[in-house]
Amino acid sequence: MARIPTEVIDQVRSTVNIADYIGQYVALRKQGQNLFGLCPFQTEKTPSFSVSESKQIFQCFSCGRGGNVFKFVQEYDHVTFPEAVAKVAEFAHIPLGVDVTPTRRQEDPAVVRQKQLLKETAAMMHHLLVNTKGGEAALSYLTGRNLSQATIDHFDVGYVPADRSLVKKFLDSRGATYDEERASGLFVEDDQGHLFDRFNDRVMFPLKDAYGDIIGFSGRVLTKEASQAKYLNSPETALFNKRDVLFNLDQAKGTFKENGALLFEGFMDVISAFQAGVLNGIASMGTSLTQDQVGIISRQTKRLTICYDGDAPGQHAADRALALVRDHPQLQVGVVVLPAGQDPDEFIQAHGAEAFGKQLQHTLTPIGFRLNYLAQGRDMSADQEKLAYVNEALKEIAQEPEPVAQSLYLNQVSELTGVPAETLRQQLPVVSAPRPIAPADWGAAPPPPEEEGAGPMPAPPAPHFDRFEKAERQLLQLTWHEPGVARRLHQADFHFPDQQYQALFAAWLAYAKDAAAPTVAGFLDTVGEQQSALVSAIDFDAWPALDDDGVSDLIQAVSLLGIRQQRDFAKQHMNQAQQLGDQAAADKYFEDYLRLQRQFKAATGQ
Repeated sequence: MARIPTEVIDQVRSTVNIADYIGQYVALRKQGQNLFGLCPFQTEKTPSFSVSESKQIFQCFSCGRGGNVFKFVQEYDHVTFPEAVAKVAEFAHIPLGVDVTPTRRQEDPAVVRQKQLLKETAAMMHHLLVNTKGGEAALSYLTGRNLSQATIDHFDVGYVPADRSLVKKFLDSRGATYDEERASGLFVEDDQGHLFDRFNDRVMFPLKDAYGDIIGFSGRVLTKEASQAKYLNSPETALFNKRDVLFNLDQAKGTFKENGALLFEGFMDVISAFQAGVLNGIASMGTSLTQDQVGIISRQTKRLTICYDGDAPGQHAADRALALVRDHPQLQVGVVVLPAGQDPDEFIQAHGAEAFGKQLQHTLTPIGFRLNYLAQGRDMSADQEKLAYVNEALKEIAQEPEPVAQSLYLNQVSELTGVPAETLRQQLPVVSAPRPIAPADWGAAPPPPEEEGAGPMPAPPAPHFDRFEKAERQLLQLTWHEPGVARRLHQADFHFPDQQYQALFAAWLAYAKDAAAPTVAGFLDTVGEQQSALVSAIDFDAWPALDDDGVSDLIQAVSLLGIRQQRDFAKQHMNQAQQLGDQAAADKYFEDYLRLQRQFKAATGQ
């Protein structure tokens, strides 16, 4: 991967207002000089996340994270620095001039080993399906559902026979240890600790992470018995957690930029849609959509279309999913409803790929879907049912702020119920605009709306520092914004007593030496994660302006801290020497302690 030129990085950072970028994910509100909102990295009710537009940095006073816009992207999207620069550049429509490919983080060797074992197991299962007599029934089932060999190969579909020891024997032959086999999720264990294959006589669908590595399996029975689940997933392991896995994400994410994500209920819908030429399909793990999965989707795309089964249970599931994502601050959400209660796979088999593609163009807005969903099962010839529907429908329409869209929805309800649109408009309830919910709270109840005339949000409590450390932090902040102060300290060979502050001072001098126009936001690109949070915290401190005498007072206070630390060091070692019976060392440290104590008292006037 080619290196992004420094001047391009500077251009991206200086062009993008950090508040505009973060505002996609966090509802920010002005308070004083800064903007505040709920922290996107944790669940909280009181805003502790702050953005400074003047300094182009953010800081959370609760979790401690801080940095510039690139650091935010790295933390929020879990990406490398070049990937973060690329995302911000895309936001600003700035060409980088180089290709930035996702970089994988190093993994623990045990994780790498587990993934390799699962990969080899999937290959064995695929071989059993397509190349052995024992897999003929399973292969016949799949081809009977009109899956081509190419599609079966693409998704690495496999088969395991009824034998409860085949997978165990296979992994034994690969040198897997007992602990590795237990950790794989491929086995169940009896009271004596013996392992038996978890999956038997099932069509096997490998489950992959966003990078395409196999992390688990889902097996579908060929002949369902009353005691058997239709689908059986791997249990939760170090690699697999169904709450944050989306089937086919590794393949589909490459198409999201053009088409957005298309969310299905099940694996076969995704696979059938893929064979029909729809490549952006993903599915949750046979359960309701989770907040974790929504977060994953929102980091990959800004557009999500829900396409669940057309029957009543499927529409109910779609309504639940919609409730989770409709107010998402980043996602544009739509819903496709299939006719005649069909699921996507059934629709494709009945009408063909071209018809399915056209059906996907008929997308309902969240309110449009809700108006149709609320009408299901109601007898509109009964006045009581009709009135109940009208009341619920008007509550939905009242959430729409655009007058044109409101008129469209009112006309739809009017056509369905026979109530004049103008009469419906007069009955629209007044709804206060809900406060946007931070990403950590998606799916949770929003905080109560503020009363008119309510005061400003309470400022987060400031951390406690003694007067000496406050002086260090203020002096360090001055070096970042006042070149004269930095030069004065550098020429005097000044050292901060606290190592972490001295390290930042030295790093700043090195950065400012080569930077054309040094800024704290630019400095943050040169420091590590922990230092980034510390720099942001220090730069968010508010101090009054100082003249030269005020700076001298700070330098003296910081120097006093150095004397105090040396004094305390001498006292500690004096006590240790006395405990060890080393009287000569104890006397030496005692003399140092008295000398430093006199210096400290003289300087402080005590």
